[in-house]
This record gives sequence, structure tokens and C-alpha cells, in this order.
Amino acid sequence: MDREILGIDHGNRQMKTANTAFLSTVTQNKVKPSNLNQTLEFKGKYYSIGGSREDVDTKVDKTVDDDYYILTLASLAAELKARGKNQAAVRLATGLPPRWYESQMKAFRKYLGRERELSFRYQGEEFNVFLEGVSVYMQGFAAITDLLAETQGKSCLLVDIGGGTVDGVPIENMRPSGAQPIIDNNGTIKCISNVNEALMAEFGEKAKPYIIETIMRTGTYAGDEAYLRVIRKALNQYTEYIYNLIKKHGYNLHLEKIIFMGGGAAIMQNFGDNEGKDVICIPDIHANARGYEETLKSIWKARQNMAG
Repeated sequence: MDREILGIDHGNRQMKTANTAFLSTVTQNKVKPSNLNQTLEFKGKYYSIGGSREDVDTKVDKTVDDDYYILTLASLAAELKARGKNQAAVRLATGLPPRWYESQMKAFRKYLGRERELSFRYQGEEFNVFLEGVSVYMQGFAAITDLLAETQGKSCLLVDIGGGTVDGVPIENMRPSGAQPIIDNNGTIKCISNVNEALMAEFGEKAKPYIIETIMRTGTYAGDEAYLRVIRKALNQYTEYIYNLIKKHGYNLHLEKIIFMGGGAAIMQNFGDNEGKDVICIPDIHANARGYEETLKSIWKARQNMAG
């Protein structure tokens, strides 16, 4: 059985691995579905994975029920399939937002690692995983290892704008500092809600989240310009909110180096007033998952070198 180091980003809005992503929704079915697309079978039960975008909700503690455990199995299957495998000995690498890292890390690791030998079916295919271990890192920081050299000698703020939360981690001398972090609950889910409130006020109707997310990600969309104008204005207002949030926490927008990541990084890149600011945007939604993998790989490589 091949060994795989596999990173998973357990987002409130999306589950992400290095090569896959799907919505963080799970529904248990009473009977076996006729269509097994996006269906996970585990211990005789069937779960529909990745429901409608309106169903996505923010969950502070992901260990309160089995939802994120089932979503983890689906992520394992999706990523293994992307790597051309259906069985592997897996070392799982994942993370938590800075605000919850210390208080939830041990419980989250225990939650994900509660079974070592796993057999399940996803989208009709059988998968067998031997879970060798679970590592939990600080979300955001693990994804910017290659950028840390650029923070040398500078005061830097890493801002991870996720689906449910906005977390800012101050960095000094290439490490998280003891300065005031940013903790906010107005992530991209709230942003999408704000856009639809603006559309309702102007036109009396909403836009599908898919349309809004496409505009957030690409900056454009083929549609009625009157509607697009309202959407762009609301997205611009969200970036103003983020910058005001940063200033409110005592950070100087023209002296700090600011690194935006997460799903909201694309909003800051496409709609933010970034002129005159030292800003880096990492809109890749897979960055955390890949960062977790690279962190664990480097740790294992260092241990092997010491043992050798």
C-alpha cells in the first residue's frame, strides 16, 4: 500500500484538497440513492455530499457532529482518485483558524483520527485507507512558507478571508507575533448575503451564489450591466469593510505588508483599493491544503535526515 501525505482544508463553505474542492454540505439519505454521484457510503449509510450553496452554514466547532468526519472521507476519496489511487496509507495534514487553534487542536486531531482502518465507497468506487496519523497546523500560516522571506524585517499581516470567518495573523521576523490578531465573523458567506441584499433593494430579486462567486473570482460576468453595477459596488464595499477592519485593529495600511488568502483574496484582488499598499493576494483556494502537505513533508524529511 502506497503512502500518501494528504492535506485537507475543512472550510465552512468548501472542503479543499490539493486538487479538489466541493461544498461543505452533507445530508444522510434514508435509502440508497439511485444516482451515486456525490454519494458516500460508510458503514451501511448513504450521504449526499456537496448540496446547494444556500445550504452552507458556519460551524465554529467542527467536532460537534459527524458532518466533517463524513466530509473528510469524501475529501480523501476525491483526492486519492485525483492521484489515480483507491487505497493508500495516509498521513493526514489539516488545520484550524488561529483563534481556535490552541483550544480545538487536540479535539480535532482526535476527531479525525478516531478510526485507522477505513473502508468506504464514494461515487460508486471503493476506497481503502489506513490512517497513519493526523497533524493539525495553524490555518493560513502553513500556506505562505515560500513568502516568509519577503516578510523579513517588515511588520506583516496575514489575512485569511474564508467562507465563515476573517482571521488576521500578525507576523514579525517571519513568525507569528504576539500583536493583536483580527477575529471577525463576516467572511465570504456574509459578503454574498450583502450582495443579494443590495440586489433586492434595487431590483427586488437576488442572484444565484454561483453568479456572485464567479464575479468575485474573475471580476467579470456576462449579464445585465445594471445588475453587475450593483454587484460590483457591493463587492467594493466589502473590501472597504475589510480594510477598515484592519485599521480598527491598529494596523497601518500604508506601512504593513498585507497578505490576503482564502476565497476572499480574489475579492480584494479584483475589487479592493490596493493602490499605495504593499499587498499580496493569494486567491488559490487550495493554498491551505497544499501548505499543510508541504509542512508535513518538510517535517518528515527532517526526521528522516536526523535518523539517517
